[in-house]
Amino acid sequence: MEQLKEETNRTISIKGREASADELGCNVSDIQVVDVDGGYSRNRRSLVGYADRWIFAKEVDHDLLPSYGAEELGWIQKDCECVNALIGIVPELVPEWEKIVADGHVLLMPSYRVEDGWSWSLPEDENEQQKYIQAVVDAVKKLENIEFDQNAVNSLNLHPYFRDKLALDDGLALIIQNEEIRSQLENKYAEMAQNESLIKLRPAIRKMQSLLLDERALNDLSIQAASLINQPNDCFGHCDVRSDNIAYNSITGQVKFVDWNWASFTPKGFGVTEFLIDMSRHGADVTPWLDDLNTETLAAVVGLYAKRCLKDPLSSGNILRDVQAQSGAVSLDLYERATERKKS
Repeated sequence: MEQLKEETNRTISIKGREASADELGCNVSDIQVVDVDGGYSRNRRSLVGYADRWIFAKEVDHDLLPSYGAEELGWIQKDCECVNALIGIVPELVPEWEKIVADGHVLLMPSYRVEDGWSWSLPEDENEQQKYIQAVVDAVKKLENIEFDQNAVNSLNLHPYFRDKLALDDGLALIIQNEEIRSQLENKYAEMAQNESLIKLRPAIRKMQSLLLDERALNDLSIQAASLINQPNDCFGHCDVRSDNIAYNSITGQVKFVDWNWASFTPKGFGVTEFLIDMSRHGADVTPWLDDLNTETLAAVVGLYAKRCLKDPLSSGNILRDVQAQSGAVSLDLYERATERKKS
């Protein structure tokens, strides 16, 4: 799921620099510090280099996050513990190492730089896009087969969360029952349909416009979304699988997932579904993977994002609400295509 938060995107402080220098075995004055492009975070983030070695540093700064500092400390701790557990199971899918330093405030890990052959976005070439998507889908399916005993589930905080959140969400019910909300969504998607930058998403946007005018279709979709609750939470997943959290090496075909703080157990196909929503929103053709989609998850995501996209922006210039509106439309498009595929 798109777990986007209001971002700070600031360079690490002297505390983070000192911790990074210690890891690199040099003086603070000798390090190079480079801003991180892309992604979303409420923490300070930087690439830090010395000689020919580079690392990534994420720093929780309580001055920036007076209300969320403790929560963020917990997130980076879970991230680190999950990665270290997974290194012994699927080392090829996680960073080679992670550690928490500076009294629990700084997370360090290897850097996967563009200069070293890694990318953090969907490739532009369509053939490369297909290779990228297949590599990530294969990796997500490999994660689904990982088993943890209850002690590990408890210690790593992997308790199921997303199935119930989606299945019990009232987004579709609100659209059906509340004419004002439905009208707001009609206006929002009408505006999106005129946006030239979203031309690749217009078919999905038009499907959303049609859905908002069809009470029977809304009710049918709501029934499918609610039925997600009947699926077992028996598959381990990253639970925030999108290009911002994936380092991909097109030469070697390697996939590395980062930001494991949302990891938990979900129904089968959840991880592939959230990833293909992201890929489709970015304009990629995901037709070859329609059979891998969890259609009940897609139905629930439509309502969740339709409701959330009407909220006020987190901050000036923050694109989260636009991303949610686009993701809702894309989810509906994928739902209709996947269900049609099942019928044929």
